[in-house]
Parts: sequence; structure tokens; C-alpha cells
Amino acid sequence: MLPVIVLLTDFGHLDPYVGQMKGALLCAAPQARIVDLCHEVRAHDTAQAGFLLQASQRHFPAGSVFVCVVDPGVGSGRAILLARHAGRYFLAPDNGALSFLRDEPATWWRVRTDTSAASRTFHGRDIFAGIAARIARGEDPHSIGTPVDPGETISLPSAWAEAGNGELRCRVMHVDRFGNCLLNLRAGHPLGPGIWVLEDGRPVHPAATYADLMPGQIGLIEGSQGVMELAVNGGSCARLLGLAPGSPLNLTQTDARP
Repeated sequence: MLPVIVLLTDFGHLDPYVGQMKGALLCAAPQARIVDLCHEVRAHDTAQAGFLLQASQRHFPAGSVFVCVVDPGVGSGRAILLARHAGRYFLAPDNGALSFLRDEPATWWRVRTDTSAASRTFHGRDIFAGIAARIARGEDPHSIGTPVDPGETISLPSAWAEAGNGELRCRVMHVDRFGNCLLNLRAGHPLGPGIWVLEDGRPVHPAATYADLMPGQIGLIEGSQGVMELAVNGGSCARLLGLAPGSPLNLTQTDARP
């Protein structure tokens, strides 16, 4: 049985792109098991793609092949990277989506590609699918690419929030369909005493569950994706605060004493 091939793209579901990529995968590896991780990454948002990969990869078995096609440089001279970490493979353009692996004990290759027969605008179908199938069939990565030092690849700025002097300088990494805003603040981050407020003065209430919040209250909750979430009980926090992936979010701690 072939390992799982996990797809993460910004293709959406209005066009035939996801289906065509799956078709190309099945032509190259008819026994492949394909899992759709997400196809609603914001167009060209490599930081969001990297966050979703980082949050999701540990929930898949060893041998899984993650294929990330968020590729604003498609058709250009940008490289394609293959990395192996904890027995899992990660295939993506060299655009920073795999930055989260740079500090991990991962092995990296720069993939050798032949683009002569590929569309200049759809490498997901014409190149990535074939490479993923080769990896899933057990081909040695050294026959697919050339070893590369991760320091020679493109890296995005540090993903994690900055904290200090009673401030949390965060960024929204993802907004789920419920409007919860997943922050670049690690789950379990010590919040300390006091009340946290947004820049407009609205309070943010630390909570264990959504139900612990009163209707309309804004809460800071340890979510299921390894990060803290900003949420509103029964509503969309993203809509209420006008937030989207990439939005900055600053919290200030005030004295809770009367």
C-alpha cells in the first residue's frame, strides 16, 4: 500500500485544478491514497500555507507525502524543494512555505525538474503530481533531487509572536470557517496576571472553552492547532474585528487590581 499523499493548495473549489491534479497523481500512481488537507489557502499566501503544514503534519503517519502548491512564482526560475522530517516528506516551491522545517533535523533536496512539456501556469498538475507519485512509490530522493543546505533556501521571517513589557505583538495566521482567528502565539503561552486589551480598548478574556465566554465577549483560547485563538462565543471574531490572515494584532496588558 502506498503512503498517503496530502494536498495543500490555494486552488479553491470553483475551478477544475484540484481535480486535474488528482487525476495526474492517479495516472502516475493508481494506488495512491490522496487526502485533501485544504484548498482554501489565500491566493499566494505562503505564510498561511506553512502554518497549516506545521499544524497538521504530526497528525499523519510516517511516510506521508505533503504536497504544497501555493506557488506565486509558477513558471519562473524558482526552485522546487523536497524535505524529509520525522519520516514524512514535504514537497513545495522554494518560496518560504517550508520555513518551519529550517530549525528541525530535516534533510533537504533541490528537485531536478524537466519543464519542457509542462504548462507554464500549472506546475501542480504537470510537475508536482509526478514528483509526489515517485516519492510515494518509494523512489530514492537522491534520484529526484540534489542535496541542499536549508540555509540556501528562501525563508520567511520568524513566525512566532513577540512578547515583552506587557505587550503581545501577534499576527493572524489563519481564520477558520467559524471566524476564529488562529494567532502566531504558541498554545500554553503564559499570559500572566492582569487584563489584556486590544488597541481599541476592548478587553480580551482568557478562557478554556468557547462556552466560557459570554455572548459577544472576545476570548483568548488554547485551540486545537497548537496555537492560541481569538474567538467570540456564537459569532465571528474575524468579522467583528475586521481581521484576516496576515493581519497584525497587538494586545496590551493592564493592571487588574481595583
